[in-house]
Amino acid sequence: MTRACFLPALFGCLQAVAQISPEKLMATQERSRWLKAEQSIRKALAKDTTNPEPTYLLSLYFFNANHPSFNLDSSNDYQRRAAERFARSAVRDREHLKKIPLDSQHLIRLRKSIDSTAFEEVKRLNSVGAYQHFITHFGSVAQRGAAIELRDEVAFLEALKVNTWLRFQIFIQEYPSSHRRIEAQRRLDKLLYDDKTKDKRLKSYMQFYEQYPLSPYRKQAEKNIFEIATASGSPQSFQLFIEHYPESKWCKMARNMLYEHRSAESDDVPEGGWMTDSLRQAGKSNSTYWVPVIKSGLFGFMDEHGNEVVTPRFETIPDDYRCGDIRERFIVTSQGLLARNGSIFWRGHVSEVKDLGLGYFLIVTDSGRQVIHESGFRVGPPVIEEAQVIANCFVGIQKNKKWSLYSLVGRPLLAHVYDDVTVMDSIILLTRNDKKVVTTPSRIGRAADRGELEENFVIDESRKWGEQYYWVRNGILEGVIDRNLSFVIPLDRQKLRKTSFGFVTGKGDNYFIKGIKRLENTSYVSVIEQAGWVRMKTAAGRHFLHDRGFGWLEEGDSAWFQGQLAFLRAGDSVRAFLPAGQKISFQKNASFQFKEYRDSAAWIVLEEKKKKVVYDATSGAKLFMFELGQIEPVSANLFMATYLNKKGIINEDGKILVPLEYDAIVSSDNHAFSLLKDKKFGWYDANSNLLIKPFFDRNILSYNARIRLAYKEHGYGFILPD
Repeated sequence: MTRACFLPALFGCLQAVAQISPEKLMATQERSRWLKAEQSIRKALAKDTTNPEPTYLLSLYFFNANHPSFNLDSSNDYQRRAAERFARSAVRDREHLKKIPLDSQHLIRLRKSIDSTAFEEVKRLNSVGAYQHFITHFGSVAQRGAAIELRDEVAFLEALKVNTWLRFQIFIQEYPSSHRRIEAQRRLDKLLYDDKTKDKRLKSYMQFYEQYPLSPYRKQAEKNIFEIATASGSPQSFQLFIEHYPESKWCKMARNMLYEHRSAESDDVPEGGWMTDSLRQAGKSNSTYWVPVIKSGLFGFMDEHGNEVVTPRFETIPDDYRCGDIRERFIVTSQGLLARNGSIFWRGHVSEVKDLGLGYFLIVTDSGRQVIHESGFRVGPPVIEEAQVIANCFVGIQKNKKWSLYSLVGRPLLAHVYDDVTVMDSIILLTRNDKKVVTTPSRIGRAADRGELEENFVIDESRKWGEQYYWVRNGILEGVIDRNLSFVIPLDRQKLRKTSFGFVTGKGDNYFIKGIKRLENTSYVSVIEQAGWVRMKTAAGRHFLHDRGFGWLEEGDSAWFQGQLAFLRAGDSVRAFLPAGQKISFQKNASFQFKEYRDSAAWIVLEEKKKKVVYDATSGAKLFMFELGQIEPVSANLFMATYLNKKGIINEDGKILVPLEYDAIVSSDNHAFSLLKDKKFGWYDANSNLLIKPFFDRNILSYNARIRLAYKEHGYGFILPD
């Protein structure tokens, strides 16, 4: 068959097929006619690969939507081949092709039909892959533009379903020109920030801050870094933030807080790299007093030097201010709270202001009470009941009779669940349901990073013991902790006693020493401390005496304290241990006395060979000896001696100052004594060594520092110092 008769026959075949109903087209017989037509076309294509006719016919063949061979990709491919071959065909061949009919208009119409059908099909499929396939292989410029927009929309909706920052990042990378790019970027930024900081930890915020410098959420990360890093409220935390983030907008607040801390510690705030001129000026302003002035019925203020610091502009001020000497940092006016720099930092009616410290004020307004910092921000809810600064580290807020804690920069730390908040040095006690949660500022600060406070230390009662320890009780259990909440003595069924060397724990009839290593592994039935000594007794009846200052440990049959001395009896001897470390030994059956004068001086009086020997109980020095009798101290260096019922005064060298011939001697003060002999009164002044013989009828009295008043022969007279 020639080309002239082959093509019309095929067209006739195709036309005939086109007139068959869809139902008949699915029949085996009709499918066989289509297969024969396809085989005939492909044979013709194989004979002449440059002829556009077979490719055009194949395009039509696959473009029939009512036949199983329908395939838009194949139809599209053969149409493009036909158009290319037609464009390369000779003029005489084109004239011949018109008879088919086949020309450029037919090809264009077929092209448009294929594209339109393909576009409707991908819209029905409505998937990214379908649209992308159409954009790559089909369509005019307008259709491809619409397909791109539809593809991007479907891709964006798919990203929304997944809703992760990574999916939106992929969307932006794959479709950078999409009209959804801005929204995708916005969602990416938010999801990325939420994902990278989902644990709300300081480390995560710091990493985000460093890794994503262009993120719009970097400032939010910086704010969280500031609030968490300074949550403990310590001055060191604010200083570290200033050092690590010197360009941060929060450095100004950090400097203000650091200045308040340093001001609370000392009147002279030390200079540092964090100090600014405005803080220096504020310090100077706060150190002076103001005096109100009135002009044209309006109030203003001048400083202590008479310089006008605030121009008169206030209609009223409290009556308390009108006397002058105003030293408050903020002044109540008719316009609000006036700062020392002349600005109104809180506008509106204020009926009362309470300075809480560290720049915080509890103000009472028409709407209620609230806490305001001098820099202008509020801490806590707008209406509260009471407030206090806790340990110079936190702000405690009471609402509905429950307390909560906020950081110094206003970040909520602990919820409104506590019945009371008290402070013992650096220990904070949070009371809830009659139980006390023991914590520290550093632990509360860590709660801002971890999300909750570790309430793993709960007790019933606590007391401070010394400079660094705290006694705690939980039920019947007692223990001792340090300022870091570490147990020095774990909770146990025991009775604890604080001592200068540490602690004594009692369990039943046994006592244990904590704080002196060499004594800690032994149980005692009694432990008594005095001065620098510790006296112990074991269940076996042995007594021990330990000198903490010199470190020695002595054992004996009995031990006791008397005054500032310790005594130990061992065998046939007794040793007296003096505060300075000296020892005095004597036989256990020797008679001795311990004498004190108002805790300022003490002596040991021993009987040796029918004489009394006086030793200084502080130095152990032997002072003097005297005959048998009685001796009593009457001052730090004088003694009243009694022998055969007669009394006299001797000094610590044993020298007799007042002879032992008086019936009575009564001390007037540390150096003056009234004397009685044969019912007559005399006087002795130890400072001047003046002895007035007893020939007055009544007791001599002091008139003033120089003159004495005496009575004799029914009349009074004065005795001069000479």
